[in-house]
Amino acid sequence: MESINCGEAISGFTKYEPEKEDPYREIMYRNGNSTWKATTLFCPTCSKIREKDRQNGGFKDKWTVAKEDYFFTLAYKTDDDGSLYASCTKCGLDVRSHIPEYDSYVSIIIREDDEDGPPLPIIMFQDVDYQQGFFLFPNTEHERIRLQGTQEQGRILPATEIDGVRYAITWNDFLTKVRSFPGLSIVGIPKTYFKSL
Repeated sequence: MESINCGEAISGFTKYEPEKEDPYREIMYRNGNSTWKATTLFCPTCSKIREKDRQNGGFKDKWTVAKEDYFFTLAYKTDDDGSLYASCTKCGLDVRSHIPEYDSYVSIIIREDDEDGPPLPIIMFQDVDYQQGFFLFPNTEHERIRLQGTQEQGRILPATEIDGVRYAITWNDFLTKVRSFPGLSIVGIPKTYFKSL
């Protein structure tokens, strides 16, 4: 039986040249604009898929990504113990390494100046319920997050997860947009002040 190497294809006993597949696909927005999403691994540090967040500071994913923004420069290498891993042939990035900028954070800078700062650590709400446009949680939970944020001088990002989607709110909005409900031991914050991650 004939062996099949990487990049080859076979049907029955007949080898053939496989079709080249594009490493991305186009996504159309309702307004007529489009963006390209990668369908295979790419180098996150060489690719130009993030931009400066002028509103909140730090960086965020671009809404519109061009094909040329992706760098598919990853190749397999073998480390000292014989394990196979992917590395960028352009910048040398080992994809096993931790890149904090690409964690599930909202990249909001903590300094007042225009410098790019580290993303803020996420502090998750417990016992959250979403009803009628509000994220609702016990008074004690709001107090727990408030105390923790105060100890960190507001350098946290309160967040919650509903139906598999994570939402975060800035520290200032967390403090000022909270609403109490008379007779109930819960508080709520309108969803409009949260951003999905």
